[in-house]
Amino acid sequence: MDVRWSRILKKLGIEPATRECFRFFIASLNTVLEYSEDRNLDLLRTWDAPVLPNLGCLSPDEVRCVEAELSKAEVSIDECQVRVQKLIPRNRRKGFAAYYTTDEGTGFMASLTRKYLERFKKHGVVLADPFLGSGRTLTCAIRKIGTEKLRGVWGVEPLALPALVAYASLLRVLGGRRELVRVLVGDAFKLIPGAFSPFTRSDLPRADIILTNPPFTRWKYLERGFRQSLLRVASGLGYGDYITRREASLQTLSMFLADHVLNDGGLIVSVLPASTFYTIYGRGYKSLLRKNYDVLAVVECLSKPSFSEDSGFKEVIVAAVKGGNRKGQTVFAGLDNNVEGVAETVVSKRKPGYGANMFNIRELPRFLDINWLALFGKSELRDIMVRVFNVGLRKGTLGYWNSVLGRESIIRGVEMYGPEFFFIPNKHWFIAEEGEEFVKIEDCEGEVRLTLDKELLVKTLRKPSLYSRIIEARVDSYMLSIPPVEPDDLPEDLREYIGWGIRSGAARPAINAYGRYWYSHVHRQILSKKPFGRVFIPDKVDLMFRRRGVFANHTAERVAASKNFYIIRDGNEAITKLLVSWFNCTFFFSTLVLLGRKISETWTRFLEDDYLQLPVINPDVVDEQSVRETCKSVDSILDKPLPPFWEQLGEEYRFRLDYSLAEAIGIESPEETVNKLHQTLFDHQFRTQ
Repeated sequence: MDVRWSRILKKLGIEPATRECFRFFIASLNTVLEYSEDRNLDLLRTWDAPVLPNLGCLSPDEVRCVEAELSKAEVSIDECQVRVQKLIPRNRRKGFAAYYTTDEGTGFMASLTRKYLERFKKHGVVLADPFLGSGRTLTCAIRKIGTEKLRGVWGVEPLALPALVAYASLLRVLGGRRELVRVLVGDAFKLIPGAFSPFTRSDLPRADIILTNPPFTRWKYLERGFRQSLLRVASGLGYGDYITRREASLQTLSMFLADHVLNDGGLIVSVLPASTFYTIYGRGYKSLLRKNYDVLAVVECLSKPSFSEDSGFKEVIVAAVKGGNRKGQTVFAGLDNNVEGVAETVVSKRKPGYGANMFNIRELPRFLDINWLALFGKSELRDIMVRVFNVGLRKGTLGYWNSVLGRESIIRGVEMYGPEFFFIPNKHWFIAEEGEEFVKIEDCEGEVRLTLDKELLVKTLRKPSLYSRIIEARVDSYMLSIPPVEPDDLPEDLREYIGWGIRSGAARPAINAYGRYWYSHVHRQILSKKPFGRVFIPDKVDLMFRRRGVFANHTAERVAASKNFYIIRDGNEAITKLLVSWFNCTFFFSTLVLLGRKISETWTRFLEDDYLQLPVINPDVVDEQSVRETCKSVDSILDKPLPPFWEQLGEEYRFRLDYSLAEAIGIESPEETVNKLHQTLFDHQFRTQ
């Protein structure tokens, strides 16, 4: 066959115009024609279906070309549904977040839908997917539930070829009843608000059941204009109060859109990134679920992280009924060759089997609400920490950070563009001599020596790995804090150093980011943030603690830190010692293991808002004797090089620190609790290796 197929695809709006896409187009067309009178290609032009009306754009010669190919269709429509996403160019696929649901995901969603319809005897329902893809989720569900309970099926897909594949697949599974199916090609965020506007007449019915896998891609990857339009749409539909940050997440906005078209009493089952349930960006959607839904279940896949093909993100499936019993319990279960059993547990909400748990998400302690992933599975660690936190919160010896220490108590360190320029020493310069009022630096070739006034230097912690074995950090680094004045008004040696930064390229990131007075962006942060303290915690940590013996650092004097740290501002010596004890104790480490946001297989992190939701030791309530004992425990290891955390379990100094804090909290059996916690973490280490 000649290259006419490329021209045909372009006329039909199908991209990319490749031979493989043409094969999938022919396979889809062949399936549709099975339900057309006399396999009449001409008649398809009148159908309200993706691409088909565009057949009228083809020349007679191109129509004959298509007809000739129909007789030798090589690909099944089922194969098209699976493979069509792979035909989308990588950059466009990433932009559209075109990752289709796995068999495990579609199978569970279908089983859950069938059991839901059977239990509640629902008929005449409208099934929908606002983010349709190739229609695998809906076709799998229809095969499971049959067609007799359906009043209609619709979906929206931005790309023409997957939309046609979805239409053909749905038409076949519905036995050719094309009056039941409607597939729209376009952006759901544009089409759906218009279709369901009170000022618009639309034949698109509201959904009784939504099964979907909405798009997920990093907010920063979306064009600025598109981001702004998404926020306008969500706010215009009445979800403005649920958008917790201007840097929103695409999946939560997608769920607001789905909520807009779902009938009261309707069921939604959706694949979502697990981060939806432990990031700031997902808090708005969690609030919507708590307020307006009976959340039936949150389900994870035990055999792989994702429910989406080729996705590396940890994902879950959430099932919820709009309205319903908003005081009910939510099942948290793992899926592993137990699809029917888990689906039955979710719908019946009987005593859960299959390793499932049940929690009332409206009554979760604040610390557990941070990360719903902590609610999965059997967890002795979770049980211990819940008991510890409940005791401390009841007695007041523990309190939530924002109440005990205040929102202003924590600040992110200084972000700098060009650390090998602003940090001193760096890989190009070392400190040759230091006095009370100056620092002399020398280049590594030993050719240049410069004197810098200490008024322009700020003592700082540089990166967590430098202080990962000793609590009391030895601070021997500075950062340049240069006021925004003209270069001619700066000291001569500093001007020479700035000239070196320009020539060497070490200062290029700052120059590109800030232009004039680029050398002052650190100074501006020093003035605005006032990033000084004596207790420092890293912004992320490897939970395997392979090379880290401490979590938090302490300094004898108030210093600053880079953006890799959170700084706990001011406090007298007793308070800072008590806090650094808490941040290095096993209770706090267990909090990281249990509630930290997972950013890779072993790395976790907390953001400022996360820390503010955590319980911390309350210096105002803990009695003086307990404060003295705790400070004594931490003093004994302040300057002691500590091995990786796991090797400390069972050591006397680790037990003594944890025991003193357990007593300070008011735990009734502190020795038993600490021993149990150490053993649980020891077992956890070997399970996760």
